[in-house]
Amino acid sequence: MNIYDPHDDLFRYQIIIWLAVSLAARKYSRLPHLSLIMGAGLVLKTGIAILFFLSLFIVSLQMMNVSRTMAFGTIIVFLVLEIASLAVYQWIKGPVPHPGRLTVKYVSAGTSLYLIIMDIVLLVGAFFVVTYFKRGSFALDYPYDFILPILLGFWLASSLLVRKFNLDHFVDFFSAMALSLKSALFMAAGLTFVIYLFRLEPVSRLQTLGPIALFLVMESIVFMLYVNFRRYGQPDGDIEDADQVRSLLDTRDKRTLSKTAELQKVIEPAQDKLRHALEFFDPGIYEFIDSKVNLEKLDRSDCALLSTDNMFNLNVLDQDRMGLIINLHRVNDMRWPNRYLLLGHDKLRKGGFLVGTAVTTSTHRDYIRSRYPSFTSNFLYGLAFIWGRMFPRLPWLKTLYFTVTKGRGRMFSRAEVLGRLIFCGYEIVAEKEMGFKFYFIASKVNNPSMEENPTFGPLVKLRRGGFEGKPITVYKFRTMYPFSECLQEYVYNNSRLEHGGKFKDDFRVTGWGKFMRRVWLDELPMLYNWLRGDLRLVGVRPLSSQYLELYTPELRQFRQKVKPGLLPPFYADMPSTLEEIMDSERRYIESYLRYPIRTQIRYFIKSVWNIVVRKKRSA
Repeated sequence: MNIYDPHDDLFRYQIIIWLAVSLAARKYSRLPHLSLIMGAGLVLKTGIAILFFLSLFIVSLQMMNVSRTMAFGTIIVFLVLEIASLAVYQWIKGPVPHPGRLTVKYVSAGTSLYLIIMDIVLLVGAFFVVTYFKRGSFALDYPYDFILPILLGFWLASSLLVRKFNLDHFVDFFSAMALSLKSALFMAAGLTFVIYLFRLEPVSRLQTLGPIALFLVMESIVFMLYVNFRRYGQPDGDIEDADQVRSLLDTRDKRTLSKTAELQKVIEPAQDKLRHALEFFDPGIYEFIDSKVNLEKLDRSDCALLSTDNMFNLNVLDQDRMGLIINLHRVNDMRWPNRYLLLGHDKLRKGGFLVGTAVTTSTHRDYIRSRYPSFTSNFLYGLAFIWGRMFPRLPWLKTLYFTVTKGRGRMFSRAEVLGRLIFCGYEIVAEKEMGFKFYFIASKVNNPSMEENPTFGPLVKLRRGGFEGKPITVYKFRTMYPFSECLQEYVYNNSRLEHGGKFKDDFRVTGWGKFMRRVWLDELPMLYNWLRGDLRLVGVRPLSSQYLELYTPELRQFRQKVKPGLLPPFYADMPSTLEEIMDSERRYIESYLRYPIRTQIRYFIKSVWNIVVRKKRSA
């Protein structure tokens, strides 16, 4: 009867591992070109690797009763013979010429202390998780109380050996994980070498090697997030103020700011090309574009149809040449939406059109409501709003958001999408909601904004006309969506005034903004302007230049004779129409210029009475 002897397979495993390590290290193709010392070093390195991986096989296959002398002694004797053979070869052939020292200038990006600390936490955590899964307890008994520090030692050695935490390797996920895999293999082989060498048995393969596997999975998640953080997690990078726009324009060819590229002769109209191409997406898109853009006057060579969130695909277009750019990928996925819009502005000739799409807060809400019951849809929309709308705006949390999402999937309001377009030098031609998406057509008519900065924070600074026409800056709590100030003229041209002189259905105002306006919370910061002397307690309302254009030239000139105030004459007279508002302010100014103190007291008492007792509001 034959009895299985594990030593029968030992030599086979030694041959397989020796061959695999030698091929991986390209040992025999490199040895003839190395000096004796360097060649001996290469032989020793591969020998250690063979010992380590042989131990990994022995422990994994539960061959702990194999003789260590036979397992390790064979490899050691073979290494000695290999080095001796190399010495004889060098003596017969002659010494290998010294190649000289090659100096390479290399600037390292450094290492990340945060990654090192995180890696230690993950490794120790993985070890205890597997221990609890196997034993039902976090307590470490022999030999696992000895194995954990050994594992940490090999983690340190392997990390230093492969330079795992050098930031140069974190250009992409696969480069980082390649080193992580090498380190994990070294850890597993080194740990099993110690277990086999010192006969640390009985040991559980799950409890010994399982933590390394779990650690590798956890580490891959952390490395993926870290690579994303380095590439996308930085919250800056977009162009969101006038100084940045000015700096960008200064770097461009000045001809694109003053001249328009000559129109190309229409050889093949874009109409048929776009009709057939857009039918694949949605026929309604073509009808929407055709209703606002004369496609017969656009040559197909001057049109581009894209569906991408990569600005490289836009950058390859000819500068100041395109007559129509259509991108059917939603703006929400652009990492830097303003840079994208400014790049499109750069590629379009003056009068050219940009067609795009976005998922707005309202279209996303309608989409969720169409798929889920009322309570569920409200809950899901609330989560989506917090994640896609609030996280990208809040300190620290926006870093997490951009790291995880790469900047994709942000929620924009309709006002923000249109405001960004106007800020970047476009005129809104048309807008329409189709299939839970918001589509827009914008035309390049101006240079991008170089005066007005959009607001994002809770406090906004507004430029208003002051005493004698001098501009002043007033402060309010923000009640509108970001970039809404860029839409003042657009709203004025497309809306009408309602009772009280406000714009009807002003979509720029947020839900909580309407509440703040009703209870006057938005105007509390204007007390600072009053204390500073920019405003009186009672006076004409400080107006924007666009709203002031609604007034007659005579009244605009007349208003400059008095200082604006916190409480306008509106609250004393409660007019309904713009004409009545202008008459109210004219009467106040005439009365103030004759009897300043009496007028201030009278208007103050009437305003407070209407606000407190009669509960009158302007919005």
